[in-house]
Amino acid sequence: MANLTRRQWLKVGLAVGGMVTFGLSYRDVAKRAIDGLLNGTSGKVTRDRIFGNALIPEAQAQTHWQQNPQQTIAMTQCFGCWTQCGIRARVNADGKVIRIAGNPYHPLSQEHPIDSSVPFSEAMEQLAGESGLDARSTACARGATLLESLYSPLRLLEPMKRVGKRGEGKWQRISFEQLIEEVVEGGDLFGEGHVDGLRAIHAPDTPIDAKHPSFGPKTNQLLVTNTSDEGRDAFLRRFALNSFGSKNFGAHGAYCGLAYRAGSGALMGDLDKNPHVKPDWENVEFALFMGTSPAQSGNPFKRQARQLASARLRENFQYVVVAPALPLSTVLADPRGRWQPVMPGSDSALAMGMIRWIMDNQRYNADYLAIPGVQAMQQAGEQSWTNATHLVIADELPTLAGQHLTLRHLTPDGEETPVVLNTDGELVDASTCRQARLFVTQYVTLADGQRVTVKSGLQRLKEAAEKLSLAQYSEQCGVPEAQIIALAETFTGHGRKAAVISHGGMMAGNGFYNAWSVMMLNALIGNLSLSGGVFVGGGKFNG
Repeated sequence: MANLTRRQWLKVGLAVGGMVTFGLSYRDVAKRAIDGLLNGTSGKVTRDRIFGNALIPEAQAQTHWQQNPQQTIAMTQCFGCWTQCGIRARVNADGKVIRIAGNPYHPLSQEHPIDSSVPFSEAMEQLAGESGLDARSTACARGATLLESLYSPLRLLEPMKRVGKRGEGKWQRISFEQLIEEVVEGGDLFGEGHVDGLRAIHAPDTPIDAKHPSFGPKTNQLLVTNTSDEGRDAFLRRFALNSFGSKNFGAHGAYCGLAYRAGSGALMGDLDKNPHVKPDWENVEFALFMGTSPAQSGNPFKRQARQLASARLRENFQYVVVAPALPLSTVLADPRGRWQPVMPGSDSALAMGMIRWIMDNQRYNADYLAIPGVQAMQQAGEQSWTNATHLVIADELPTLAGQHLTLRHLTPDGEETPVVLNTDGELVDASTCRQARLFVTQYVTLADGQRVTVKSGLQRLKEAAEKLSLAQYSEQCGVPEAQIIALAETFTGHGRKAAVISHGGMMAGNGFYNAWSVMMLNALIGNLSLSGGVFVGGGKFNG
């Protein structure tokens, strides 16, 4: 029998005496009560009666930082999603990761990251509770659960081959040797007929279809795709593109954020780097989130969750999240933000409906949109300019339809410089014009004698928006007309201190057009690179 102190005997005696009155059916309750008194828990005995199975602290910081010699703190990067926040992993003496938290040096895990010159011990001391919450560095729920993925018994560690019909979920483990042989040699691999292997389709000089040479060689029948870049991406690219010779490499971005980035890149005239924008969180007065929900999605969603929380403290800040399902971004923030339901994939209908109302009510930034080039931008003291006034050939003519009208179209020795109509009604070089007309539709005679119709870019946008009524846009996106008007009115009611941003929610067959129309709203109020507006990313780390 356990050695009990006098006090413990008294506790047990009182507990048992009280429970006798409940009869024999409560014997288990009595047993758990006694176990709880003796062990600190009525279930499985924990390591400590007070702290349970809580982890042993990583350090002591009573006088100064004293690292636990049985643990190592490793600063690394999270691959729980493609935000790739900085995290710190606690690793025990056996090399097992026991906890994941935020990296205080990383800008995506701390709103005001600690400078890299600060020693590790000092940085960690700032995370202590005595320093308050401002210095906290956290991992999101998904990052914290990386432990489950890392040590999950369901984690795939061997090649798996489908052995049933598609969708049946029947798989079997195979060796790497079998994997290599079947991928290279092909065969009736799935009981569905012959499948060519890499050896058969490696024919860089043989066209896929001789009648359609633009399809390229047979090597393009290989598609290589991956899910993340954990150090293997560069190797896969070299194999697919350089070694094998296929043009088809589907990186993560191709099926995640590319629709949004390409639409944004098209708006900004750079389909090479596909730049995109983020709001000036500290000064923006109205934010419209379409296809992204800070605190739940987007990139970087954890940092933006912090920034949104800080912005909500300002009385002059409001926001709306447009999403098919109720997002976490608005659940607890009714005074500052609200949710606007929308039909999936119909963001362009909502955006074009807003653009139609903005055009009809002249709520666009006319002075900004009239700036046709860099020189005029500098003279006006602006930070950006648009091609809203540049003239476009509107007639459906071979080789000419949709082209920007240039000086070369007008004179044989002219340059490939866009043309605008200045305030005096003259066709001039856009790069030297100070202010151009916004809405233009007129005939122009080209150098070869052809007479064509030209329209300004803003005129064409206006006509595109006018193809449907607000009622039709409302029917397509599921947003009532009154709400479309309210969104457009609020968005244009803060001058240039408003922003619309998007991200992965643009993943749809029409995602490019959704993103382009949504980002067009920023251009119409002229908020690029301005306080309270939006900013293009600052570039990649190259240190």
